[in-house]
Amino acid sequence: MIEFKNVSVTYPGAKEPSLADVNITFQKGEFVCVLGRSGAGKSTFIRCINGLQPVSEGYVKWEDKTLSEMTHKETLEVRRKTGMIFQHFNLIPRMSVVQNILTGLFGYKKSYENLLGLFKSSDRLQALEAINQVELTVEPTRRVERLSGGQKQRVAIARALVQNPKVFLGDEPVASLDPGTADRIFQLLKETHVKRNLVSIINVHDVVLAKKFATRIIALKNGKLVFDGTPEDFDDTVYAEIYNHSS
Repeated sequence: MIEFKNVSVTYPGAKEPSLADVNITFQKGEFVCVLGRSGAGKSTFIRCINGLQPVSEGYVKWEDKTLSEMTHKETLEVRRKTGMIFQHFNLIPRMSVVQNILTGLFGYKKSYENLLGLFKSSDRLQALEAINQVELTVEPTRRVERLSGGQKQRVAIARALVQNPKVFLGDEPVASLDPGTADRIFQLLKETHVKRNLVSIINVHDVVLAKKFATRIIALKNGKLVFDGTPEDFDDTVYAEIYNHSS
């Protein structure tokens, strides 16, 4: 469904590429965790999937068409199909829970409707249903700035759900949460993934979480893909290879 072919990314002024000749394919139903030390290229990798980060060499293909070949309209459709969650939530603090969730529908509405906050009653019902799905037990009208970290991430997941995504991307979505909350959020992500039969690709710093929830683990080191296998195959030897400080 999603293919990387000889993908490299080099930022302006950088001496070394952030991604180097990456080749990999993802299929529907896979729950993939991406591991690697800080600076390994994980965030760049995730952002290449939906075209937020252009590639320097190679291509990223969705189904039978590369992102670089797509029209602007087709690129927007890819992003509509992609629910993305972030470490720092990317919510609007002074807006309510339901207002933040409704921003997930922006890709489906006209610009003036988004600007004026014009949502149908069916949109609001969809947002409330997403709140139920993520088991968020706060008033929908409560401001996001008054929520805990775990509650904020549930709002972010609900916002992604209203997009009706085919792909879930996560860029360290539990890095700022305590271990217990992180585990519960990952459990929610996995349950949502299974119910909707998604492609889920999530950067994570916690190897234990990756081995517990992933169906497939990949690892990057210095921008290169150095591991692609099952959680069972990710043993102490692989861990040492990926996380030691040598090149």
